[in-house]
Amino acid sequence: VNVSLYVDNIGSVRESYLTLNNTLIVNGTNGWLEFMVPPYSGLIFVIQNSKVPLTYVIEASGNYTYSPTSGGVAIIGEPNITVYSPNSSIAVSTVGKVVQVVVKSTGFNYLELAVDARPINLTQALAINSKRVETWLLESRKPNLGGCLLGEYYLSLLLIKDSQNPLTGGFAASPEPIYLYTWVRDSSFDAMALQGAGHYESAARYWLWMAEAQNSSGAWFTRYSFFNGRPDYSYGIPEYDSIGLFQIGVYQYYQLTHNKTLIMQLLPALNKSLSWEYGRIMSSGLIPQDLSIWEDLYAYNFWTQAMDLDGLLASYRLYGELGLNNTWILGMINRLNGTLQRYFYIDGCYVRALRPSEVFYEGKTQVTLAPVSTTYDSSVILPIDYGLINPLSSRAINAVDCVINNLWDSRVGGLARYSGDIYHYAAYLYDSSGEEPPWVITTLFLALYYEEVGNYTAALNILNWAVNHSEYGLLPEAIDPNYGNPLPSTSPLVWSASMYVIGAL
Repeated sequence: VNVSLYVDNIGSVRESYLTLNNTLIVNGTNGWLEFMVPPYSGLIFVIQNSKVPLTYVIEASGNYTYSPTSGGVAIIGEPNITVYSPNSSIAVSTVGKVVQVVVKSTGFNYLELAVDARPINLTQALAINSKRVETWLLESRKPNLGGCLLGEYYLSLLLIKDSQNPLTGGFAASPEPIYLYTWVRDSSFDAMALQGAGHYESAARYWLWMAEAQNSSGAWFTRYSFFNGRPDYSYGIPEYDSIGLFQIGVYQYYQLTHNKTLIMQLLPALNKSLSWEYGRIMSSGLIPQDLSIWEDLYAYNFWTQAMDLDGLLASYRLYGELGLNNTWILGMINRLNGTLQRYFYIDGCYVRALRPSEVFYEGKTQVTLAPVSTTYDSSVILPIDYGLINPLSSRAINAVDCVINNLWDSRVGGLARYSGDIYHYAAYLYDSSGEEPPWVITTLFLALYYEEVGNYTAALNILNWAVNHSEYGLLPEAIDPNYGNPLPSTSPLVWSASMYVIGAL
């Protein structure tokens, strides 16, 4: 729907937050607004209580005409849009192919947009919204949590669902403009969170979209348009962890639902992704170099190699349970695991990344793999959580301790992404007071590890840490390393919400 809605004169915004009724509250110096979209209704409401007149500007672009109605105006086209606001002044004009409706209203009132739907009164809309949101939340699997931790779980589920495009199935990484894209990596965790919570239809829609969006080679682009699901060619950096995440997510879906019909729809995409891996792994022992999870280091990144190995393990089990040949997958598992365990584990830590390096040995020049730097990286934890190695093994314990000892922030808590991270400090965001801000997702990676090894007290402490560093319950990407406040430029981050849901379950 090519329609824009602007609200003016609310004053300086003091706070805005999502409620468990799935409405968005905005408090300004001139009053408050509540945005409500009753599910499956085609209706959008903006409820106001203002000290001064507020101005709403609605612009519809396309082949539209308009016709006045009682208390509003009908914008006629595809789709039809009815604008209604009782006791308000309404003016309509056209500029080219744009119909502009200006509504001015004061005090307690509301604006309603009905998209291919009949307008209803506010009381009815409030009741419909409350009932449908409550029903959806009650359909969710309930974790063994209470109080604010349980409230955070439900609020995170709402944020994830609100961020899903109902037509494509993709998820916005954040409502913040710089992240308003569908990253395959982030969205895969969003789908896993929803299916873990019992919302299988929403998750299935994403896996089907991902199968459709797959490149002919068997891999994926890094990110896609949130609005139409098309590849963002301007962001064509290579990332191959999405292959393993697709395989992990689909196998998890099958474990939860035993929906063989859907799996058979996804099987061609699974086969294609495995064939892509087979050609690379069996020739070199590795997934090709990419920019991986943090998108800033072109190398053989541990995250990509390890998550794709976890994906191969999931595929091996899935194909076995479906009665399909999986011996060729086992060959890839052994080859990739051999390379990973041989080269990436050094002095009790999994190194962040490797690159080819020439060494002179016994009179000959040989090419080997060498660490890019001594940088520690907290993303090494999640592949262990997902089955890379036994989490109770000495290698796993040493690797996790290595991350904690080098990246845990003793001032505000939480794990930084990696040593010397300046993304929020000296990059273009500039909203952190220092380097190495703790990230919510990396800290929740640690919570999952604690759950895997049975340290539930430590896991619960991290869930509490996440809630305490949220912004009215919405989890940010990162927090300030000195003051602990959520960093605003990328808040909320939907992946943070998804990791919280996964950890809560």
